[in-house]
Amino acid sequence: MTRPPDLLARAAHCYEQTGDYAQAARCHDEAGHPLKAAELWEQAGDPVRAADHWMRGGRPGRAAECLLSARRFEAAAECFERGGDLLSAGWTLVTRTRSYATAEQLFATARAQTPGEKLRCRIGRQLAASRAYGHSAPLLRTLTAVPERIGSLTPARERTEVEQWAVTAADHIRRPDLAALVFAASYRARVTGCADRWQHWAARTLGDTTGVPTGPAPPGPAHT
Repeated sequence: MTRPPDLLARAAHCYEQTGDYAQAARCHDEAGHPLKAAELWEQAGDPVRAADHWMRGGRPGRAAECLLSARRFEAAAECFERGGDLLSAGWTLVTRTRSYATAEQLFATARAQTPGEKLRCRIGRQLAASRAYGHSAPLLRTLTAVPERIGSLTPARERTEVEQWAVTAADHIRRPDLAALVFAASYRARVTGCADRWQHWAARTLGDTTGVPTGPAPPGPAHT
């Protein structure tokens, strides 16, 4: 017997109040509320089921994030691709899987708009070539140029994205010196959260945070 949506919603509320998020999610699913069900599956600690419901609700990006947390990298990349975010799809594949050829193709077909997106696309495509064929020279040239460019990128969030992509790419080709130069430029550009990311990277990669800033850069000329 099919239960009416309002009754299911009330039942879901009761289950949620008692902390039974899985049962609450099932009620919302049966009532035809996939987005609410997705939220509850996340609260229940089941990111894979949450991802399925985010997809049903037309939120492929959120589905991909859930699958990343579950280490379902190929599936996450597919969700990003279905949502039109080819940069994130390619980056997931080139950094978390061995599907380098597919990643390279995604970067080749991505429609990067802003200077930051274009730079990230180049980094991603060159990292894919480096990991697939060992051709690192183009990537080295791009990473060497990042410190000069990062402060001028707009919108501001692209500075953070480029910093993180460049550092990750440098790590993959075992060039911590280039990663440190990117962090230093990002710090001078007063990119939000740079000092914390630099500290964590240095502790993880170098085993030493000596000389790494512990707080935001002091005020200086504004970057646009």
